[in-house]
Amino acid sequence: MARPVTVGLDGSPESLAAAGWAAHEARSRDAPLRLVNAWPVPDQKELTPGREAAWQYWAECALRSARAELDADHPGMAILTDQIPGMPAPVLLAEAERAQMLVVGSRSIGAVAGFFLGSVGLELAARSVTPVVLVRADGREERHGDVVAGVEPGEPCDDILEFAFDAAARRDGVLRALYANRVPAIRDDAPWVVDVGLRDARKESEHSLGEVLAPWRDKFSDVRVFEEVSSDSPARRLVSAAAGTALMVVGRGPRRVGFGPRLGPVAQAVAHHAACPVAVVPQR
Repeated sequence: MARPVTVGLDGSPESLAAAGWAAHEARSRDAPLRLVNAWPVPDQKELTPGREAAWQYWAECALRSARAELDADHPGMAILTDQIPGMPAPVLLAEAERAQMLVVGSRSIGAVAGFFLGSVGLELAARSVTPVVLVRADGREERHGDVVAGVEPGEPCDDILEFAFDAAARRDGVLRALYANRVPAIRDDAPWVVDVGLRDARKESEHSLGEVLAPWRDKFSDVRVFEEVSSDSPARRLVSAAAGTALMVVGRGPRRVGFGPRLGPVAQAVAHHAACPVAVVPQR
């Protein structure tokens, strides 16, 4: 059996939206859907026996309700449920090792289009060994359509491109490969020298992006690809490109700086503010 598409389910509208998104993804992959709820271990002092029993009962109801709804929407799909003692982040990180991808819900911040990534979502996106997809409850869901991939030709990006090309192929959509980079300040040069320098830099960037994409174009020959090179902040351009997009794909490098889990600044900005599901793909 194929590895499952796993969802962290806590009964919130965000996690239910994540489960719905994951069900469509699992069907496209001919994979089982796995719904996982983590509930606190019994020795937590703040949980009295009565509160622990109530928590467990509520979690069981949330799993049953979600499964019943998904069974109705996706008859014949293999749907697995599990309630695992433990804190959510460690439980879901362990589950990710056995899954094709991990899907979790993200909260929007008031009227501002964006994600509110709590400590659990941040840790999952920063540490999971498999791609993590963040899904909002209030986002307009596009089942088919463009997939946007943030690409930096000078960095390893095969894992990002493999995921993005595959996602576009499953959606019968277009892959937009976007490379954005701020133009450095140029001082003490004549205007025509600056213009030539910028044109040359753009041509070099377009050439580099094309070289990176070439082997994946060959492998996924049915996927239409649009290349975009932008002289802008990568985070700002990617967030802007997310509007009306089916899926945004960004990478997460292997390096961590400081204490605790960290995403790079671009991935974190996209995760917080992109108005579409965001896949954070670990790069080997």
